[in-house]
Amino acid sequence: MYGIGGDVERFAGKHQVAPDTEIWIPGSLMSFRDAHAMCECLFYVNNLPGGEGHHDGGMKGRDEAAVLASPLLALSRDEAAALDRLRALPPRVVVTEARPPTGSPNLLLEPADVAAVTLPGPGAAASPRVGSEAAYDAIARKHPEGCFFVSCDLDPSTKIGKAAGRVSRDHRFEMSIQEQAAALMANGLSFSSREPQINVFATFAAFFEGIAREGFEFWRYQRNLTGANEGLNVIMHLSHVGACTGRDHFSGWSLDWINLALGYLPYLRRFYAPADARAAFIAVRDAAAGRGGHIVAIPRDNLPVLGRAGSEAPLWNAGDAWTAVTAYRENAGAETAVLAVGAPSYLAGAAADRVTAHGVPADVYVVNGFPIEDGFLAGLAARYRRIVTIEDGLIGDPQSGTRGFAGLVATQLAGRGVRLAHLGISDPRVAPSEHFVKVWEHFGITEHALVDALLAP
Repeated sequence: MYGIGGDVERFAGKHQVAPDTEIWIPGSLMSFRDAHAMCECLFYVNNLPGGEGHHDGGMKGRDEAAVLASPLLALSRDEAAALDRLRALPPRVVVTEARPPTGSPNLLLEPADVAAVTLPGPGAAASPRVGSEAAYDAIARKHPEGCFFVSCDLDPSTKIGKAAGRVSRDHRFEMSIQEQAAALMANGLSFSSREPQINVFATFAAFFEGIAREGFEFWRYQRNLTGANEGLNVIMHLSHVGACTGRDHFSGWSLDWINLALGYLPYLRRFYAPADARAAFIAVRDAAAGRGGHIVAIPRDNLPVLGRAGSEAPLWNAGDAWTAVTAYRENAGAETAVLAVGAPSYLAGAAADRVTAHGVPADVYVVNGFPIEDGFLAGLAARYRRIVTIEDGLIGDPQSGTRGFAGLVATQLAGRGVRLAHLGISDPRVAPSEHFVKVWEHFGITEHALVDALLAP
């Protein structure tokens, strides 16, 4: 059929394979049209001598003219005529323009849009999903033509469904349980236009950790010569982060989420780890407001809405600008401080109030996400003799080393004369599957443990 019978016979003879040997011919062969490489692939898949499992046929030690003389590489009359027609056409000039840089304005909400949003008040117990749901809904209401949502059967849990219901059918995609394909689809949508838009893929954080990592790896591939991502205007929405309640210890658990986010930080505009529903609203609003790659990490369980010390005012308002760090407790004379990431932040506030009431003032900072402003951690080292970190994620152990946010702080403050203590998950092998507070107690993520760390000599 291809005019290479002689090549095949010579190859078979060289490797002492009978020409009448019955073989299987796959639907596709590597290096199609290179007769020699094709024979190597064909013999390889049939377990015959001379087979080579290469990815592409190489030219090392081969005669270029002989290879190009193969009947498979010779142009047919029609192919030659088509090339002649193309060569006769005037040149076509194609200009590739850079996509808008990271951080340029995207889908913005005006003060009037935010004013209409109702969020739970201080002290109320609410899932941060309440805040992220309200933010996506407000954005989809204002910019339905610029919103694209990709889901994997989990809209009722991730709380994306309300916003997705506001956009046209060709702006929302239900991918069943194909998380890897869905993550790549969200990336692909980001290349569909240079116009402002958000491309959101939302599923459980555990599935990002175990299945959909290819969606993040794509961010490594899409870099231009300056090292910046081209065209990636994506929000990967990690719902149910941390050791939240989940009876199967998988769909409800995401213990490596901070490490995952820090690993991809070079390719991100921002990574968000909101501590309550109001912070979650601000995080999603900010992610939509600026172009770039984003990770939004939302706890599942009900958490107290944080309030300012000695006041009924909330720590955050819907119209506030997002900042990487928020001062939660500030007490005169404090020589110790807690840095809290995400859900356990309310424990840090309670512990600081307790020790301060007993004459040992302590400050608390809530880390809302990354990157943290340069110099922030170094500045803390000049003010405090002890710093305690707390997070609902893997922080390592003496065998594996310190990682997570604890690892970041330990690295930044090494050799600065500050005593460090870290609360988080060191041994995730066995734990209860009950209320998240019970799970935290098992791992030592408690107000009592914080008090002990703050009072340590």
